Amino acid sequence: MTTDTEDNSKQYPKPVYAWYVVVLMMFFYVLSFMDRQIIAVLLDPIKTDLELTDVQISLIGGVSFGLFYSVVGIFIGRLADSMNRPALIAMGVFVWSLTTALCGLAGKFWQLLLLRMGVGLGEAALLPSTVSLLKDYFPPARIATPTSVFLFGAPIGIGLAFAAGGFMYTVAQDITAADGWNDVFFIGGSAAWKLVLLFLGVVGMVMTLGMITVREPRTANASAQQQQAAHGLKAAEAARMSDVRDYAERHWLPILSLYVGMALISLAAYAQGFWDVTYLTRTYGGEIGPVSFMYGMVQMFAGMAGMFLGGFTADRMTRRGVEGSSFKLVTVGAAIATPFAFAYALAGEEQYSLWLMVGTIFGTNICFACAASAMQRMYPVAMLGLAAGVYFFMSNAVGLMVGPTAVAAITDYAFGDPQKVGYSLSIVGGTARLLAFLCFVAGLGAYVRLLREREGKPAA
Repeated sequence: MTTDTEDNSKQYPKPVYAWYVVVLMMFFYVLSFMDRQIIAVLLDPIKTDLELTDVQISLIGGVSFGLFYSVVGIFIGRLADSMNRPALIAMGVFVWSLTTALCGLAGKFWQLLLLRMGVGLGEAALLPSTVSLLKDYFPPARIATPTSVFLFGAPIGIGLAFAAGGFMYTVAQDITAADGWNDVFFIGGSAAWKLVLLFLGVVGMVMTLGMITVREPRTANASAQQQQAAHGLKAAEAARMSDVRDYAERHWLPILSLYVGMALISLAAYAQGFWDVTYLTRTYGGEIGPVSFMYGMVQMFAGMAGMFLGGFTADRMTRRGVEGSSFKLVTVGAAIATPFAFAYALAGEEQYSLWLMVGTIFGTNICFACAASAMQRMYPVAMLGLAAGVYFFMSNAVGLMVGPTAVAAITDYAFGDPQKVGYSLSIVGGTARLLAFLCFVAGLGAYVRLLREREGKPAA
């Protein structure tokens, strides 16, 4: 079994190059969230243009993407344990960018539905492969910070989708309103929302070329036979499934507490991201454009602050000998986010609500940043890809499939009043984060014992 001591004996890439890879992966994560969230910005134009129902548009916006993204992530995570991870990531980026561009050519509901599945298929390659890749780029005591910087892509992508998505759509409207637009080759006469998707897709396909500069680090410590195999896609031997099962059975408590707790955090975050702008406009009567911009800025900067502070603090604590620092900070993040989650949707004024959202998003992103590094330290690298795939499957399946729908169900069936969406947000977001906090508290001691076992230390 690979231990952290053994990890320290690896020949890691030079720091400058390793950080270059982190930043590049972050840009891909930004792109993935923009491609994912831009549908929320374009919902009304798509619905009007294609004459869709609310149910159909919800299937395009969440279920079609979420099902494929969550399920396929497990299988790609398993592939990341043995195959060339940069190649997997490059294929994923190209597939999701191509299908995003093709969404801009869709003219029917079923075409858009199938293509959004393709977006989910491609994006499923990025997270488990990158989480596994970074463990071979940085030593254990420094892994939390680069992982959190990579995860900056989520708040930046969400923020840009809301803040810049409206601007891109306005520019696209101006283009489609120009004289002679109908005569343009191939895309002439296309609706404005289609141009936005085409633009994002083409940008992603061009960005895929950047993956040529990313090396597979497993080959540096491989045997001659493995090095020869690495000229193709295969780069290492994945852990046997029986070993993975035995490891999970021995350490079920910390694994379950982290996975279930983060699924609840994800549920709350997806519910918030889906309904917050609607809550603000319904409750306080603002225009969608300005409200989306303000909300995008809150998501971006509060999320980045939580991501960076969480990862940076976890690494400092680890270097000072604090055991289980990442898991402890996940617990702290949930503790911070919970009271703000109950309060922000009940504020009497829009500005107060936005400020309370800062605390909610800040604490939530501490959880996201530190949970990833906690997972990286919990598993040997030979099974980390699969473990990450299962982790992201649980988080995204529960988050995408349950979070937004739970808020809608409480609003429609418990309150029977769309103006009460704030109360639903408070119930769902606050309760989910509180339950997550209790999960983390339950598993913290077992997580510390797991790390001591992996590092060959005596039990406390």
